[in-house]
Amino acid sequence: MRKTLLTFLYAMLCCLLAGVAGAQISLTGSTYTENFNFLPSTGSPTWQNNANGDGASTFGKVGVYGSRTGTGTTILTGTGSSNSGGLYSFGTDSDRALGSIGSSNAAAGNFAYALRFVNNTGAIVTSFNLSYYGEQWRVAATTPNTATFSYKTGAFTSVDPASALPAGYTAVSALDFTSPVTGSTAGALNGNLAANRVLISSSVSNLQVLPGEEIVLRWYDPDHTGADQGLSIDDVTITITTQSASTPVLTSSVASLTGFTYVEGAATSPAQSYTLSGSNLAAGPIVVTAPANYEVSHDGTTFQDTLTIVYSDSTLASTPVYVRLKLGLTPGMYPPSGTIAVTNAGGSASKDVTVSGAVSPAPTGDSPCGATSVSILSTRNGTVGGTFTITGRVTAIFSSTNIYIQDATGGILIYDQNGIQPEGIAVGDEVQVTGALALYNTEKELKDLTCFKKTTSANSPVSPLLVTAAEICNHQGELITLDEDVTITSPTGATFASANTNYTLSNSQIMRVLGTTNLAGATRPAGTFKPTGVVTIFNSVCQILPRSTDDVPGSTPMAGGSCGTATVATDEKKLDVTNWNVEWLGNTGFGPTNETTQLNNVKTVLNGIGSDVFMLEEVCSYNPANPADPSTSFGSILQGLNATFPTRLYAGECSNRYSYSEIASPDPFGQRVCIIYRTDQITKIASRPMLTNAVITGFPTGNNSQFWASGRLPFLFQADVKLQDATEATRINFIVLHAKSGSDQSSYDRRVYDFKVLYDSLQTQFQSANVIMGGDFNDDVDQSIAGTGQISSLKAFLYANPTTTNINDTRPNAGWNCVTQVFSTAGCASTASYSDFIDHLFVSDEISNPAPGGRTLATSVAVSNVASLRPSVSGYASNTSDHYPTATQYSITAENPTPVTWLNVSAEVSATQQVTVRWSTASERNASHFEVQRSKDARTFESLGTVKAGSTVQTRSDYSFADAAPFDGVNYYRLKQVDADGKTDYSRVASVEVTGTYAVSPNPVGSRIVVTGKNIAGLRLFDLQGRQIGRSDEASLEAHNLTPGTYLVEIRRTDGITVRRLIIKQ
Repeated sequence: MRKTLLTFLYAMLCCLLAGVAGAQISLTGSTYTENFNFLPSTGSPTWQNNANGDGASTFGKVGVYGSRTGTGTTILTGTGSSNSGGLYSFGTDSDRALGSIGSSNAAAGNFAYALRFVNNTGAIVTSFNLSYYGEQWRVAATTPNTATFSYKTGAFTSVDPASALPAGYTAVSALDFTSPVTGSTAGALNGNLAANRVLISSSVSNLQVLPGEEIVLRWYDPDHTGADQGLSIDDVTITITTQSASTPVLTSSVASLTGFTYVEGAATSPAQSYTLSGSNLAAGPIVVTAPANYEVSHDGTTFQDTLTIVYSDSTLASTPVYVRLKLGLTPGMYPPSGTIAVTNAGGSASKDVTVSGAVSPAPTGDSPCGATSVSILSTRNGTVGGTFTITGRVTAIFSSTNIYIQDATGGILIYDQNGIQPEGIAVGDEVQVTGALALYNTEKELKDLTCFKKTTSANSPVSPLLVTAAEICNHQGELITLDEDVTITSPTGATFASANTNYTLSNSQIMRVLGTTNLAGATRPAGTFKPTGVVTIFNSVCQILPRSTDDVPGSTPMAGGSCGTATVATDEKKLDVTNWNVEWLGNTGFGPTNETTQLNNVKTVLNGIGSDVFMLEEVCSYNPANPADPSTSFGSILQGLNATFPTRLYAGECSNRYSYSEIASPDPFGQRVCIIYRTDQITKIASRPMLTNAVITGFPTGNNSQFWASGRLPFLFQADVKLQDATEATRINFIVLHAKSGSDQSSYDRRVYDFKVLYDSLQTQFQSANVIMGGDFNDDVDQSIAGTGQISSLKAFLYANPTTTNINDTRPNAGWNCVTQVFSTAGCASTASYSDFIDHLFVSDEISNPAPGGRTLATSVAVSNVASLRPSVSGYASNTSDHYPTATQYSITAENPTPVTWLNVSAEVSATQQVTVRWSTASERNASHFEVQRSKDARTFESLGTVKAGSTVQTRSDYSFADAAPFDGVNYYRLKQVDADGKTDYSRVASVEVTGTYAVSPNPVGSRIVVTGKNIAGLRLFDLQGRQIGRSDEASLEAHNLTPGTYLVEIRRTDGITVRRLIIKQ
């Protein structure tokens, strides 16, 4: 009995093992669904491929595979919170999904999961439809991961996790699953939520799966580069189509062949092939007839219009058919849809195969890459990783890294992470390109370029092709116009966002607006429109990429500026100024880690912009003794600009005052503010750090050394600008600054104080001057970065009342215009990390409100353009700068020719209380005389006398005038030059204080103002804007509630008025 029992058990075991080796899911009906709810919900039990587990220590199911290249044997359970590599049962409850997280650890590696079926229907399976949910349970990287799908019919071999496409398997990209969520912060996702799962469905036809043969559905999730996303499949449903096993069946290996192409005049036409096979066929040959302009062949050598295929015993073994375009065709599509007709098919249904192809025109220009181009269509259909040379017209330039080109056969993205910068490239130019074919998020592109050159062919823009929404995906990479009236359904709003954003149209089509176009911040169409753009594809979803507001009828660019453009046009007859924080450039301890890469990128950006003036912040490598020293970052920038623009002769300098520059051992690599200018049009007059002698009282922290970012003072560069074709030079004061950073209260208070002192200084010293002030202000202008509803720390330059604390108070300040306010309003950011705009440019009212023609000045300056740029540098925020450049352009208009060129004006008081006004001119034209004028408030002037001018001279002339009875207090003087024709010109204002017999004490003032002298009838206190803010009928005045700053006190005497300047401190 014992021997008999052992023999019986052995026999049973052998039977069980045999059953496992050949086990499959039996297809007896038309539909099968697998929900994977047999998977474990806790623990990490042993996984069994193609076998039923015990539901406790082992889990598995017949026909279900979860294979890996690693040594692991378990299936992990989780919700995506773990980053451990392995085969996973994902879920939050009993609803499970089969998935994986790829990893290089020994237990994980690459994964392949599969469902294995056997055809037990008794009929022939001719097609199947597959639908399933791809679910993402973990986000771990900014790059999407894809699980690719393939299938196999016939005899089973393996699911082979070591190969992306094992032998015998056919890939179906339409059934691939790509993670819908990416991000830099890793964490769990709920794969059952709509945002984290994708319903994927597609059909596979032209099958001949006989009874007893198998179908294997396979997903491949490799160990992706970097951290892997958690991907899974769930609710897989296969629906089969069958026909009787006795019915004649003819099968084609493909339903269509696309991409036939050659270049006009070519000597060869590449062929493609497919196979025909059949069973239960009736007697008679099969006839294959090519459509017009195509030909077919048995062997790929001899081609003709028709083929005859014979067979015997009612069976056609797999037989190849070769197809190609006929030679000698003219350029064009052949045709958009043609059909290879298969007739006399042995009693079976016809198995026609559709074909499409194109002949591309021969390039009209030269071949600067030194190679013969192939068509874009054949390139798109080529092997990924292969090298191709193509020629096409530029249809879109979204940045120097992303350019689309097109020929008669199709279009494609040209991508270069280093930036494509051929000279003068424009839409419509013909270019030749050599590069490697790549697939990025399902979009075909040419990258790793070895050549990108413009041909000699004349510019000829491509006209967009009119297509319907259903046809869009057939034109990937091509320029199209959607021939349907649509509206934008989501997201809602009146303007386009400044960042890359997808917009859903009323026909469910996606229109993607890029921040590198002038659509960023532009108004959206109010009604229906027909969008134009290049067709792109992202994770198998086709999108329309409009190139500008011209492609979106009804849209208008952002008023007053453009946000997100990669470049900006310069003009030799206008003044181009760019402001940019270059993030610790040249400091090895901070900012981007690769100093060489950062410097090269900064130089590339500046060379690409080509402004007349650059205001730079955070330059840390500088030689004060030799600014052009090429071993420093600053000197290298100058070297690069002069190599790019050899006739401009760029020069520049940096301030010697930076944070902590005045301590005993300052950091030689501290953050400096700098200016670069072209000397062929701009002549330096003077430069200096500002506010070096400012009286600092009542500083918010009590530590005066922290004034202006601990010594990083604003830098003044005064120059005469004479642009191309200009007859007169224009004096402009450029101020570059870098304010205290931080959103905390202390940093905010310090900025308020610093900006107010700068404001007071400019109001006094540059009241009638052209001022362009730019830099990193470290605060926004709509509201402060310190908090919602907090008034900007730049308020002195923004509000009519410079000391207001009310964010809703009257704006603007009449003396200043924030040119970049438009970006704050539109939500455009000036940094890569935050949503605020903090890199501003201000201009004085002389520029923001230039006087009309007929003014007495020689020229007037006006803002003509402003743009927030997004340089086309791959990895820009990590390897170049965390700030974006801001570019402005100014028109300088000739008014009346100035009769005099002023050098300087000064006023000095002597010990006897007499004031001498001195001035000098470099040249005079038809000058008659100078009228010396004086004022108590720098607004209303009276004439004191005249001095005869030198008529017409081209040499320096010096003059003086004595005021024997100046006012007590501050006296303001200016010169009115009058020429022989009556034309006039005014000098700048000079001021001097005459103390006389009236004294204000203390000065600086604490909590009370006291004036000593005779016959005092009262006091009035004014700010520098002329607003009265205090009054007393006595010789003293309370001051304890006043904001620190500079004020004027008017002393009313019984016999007149005296004005004194004073400083209020707390």
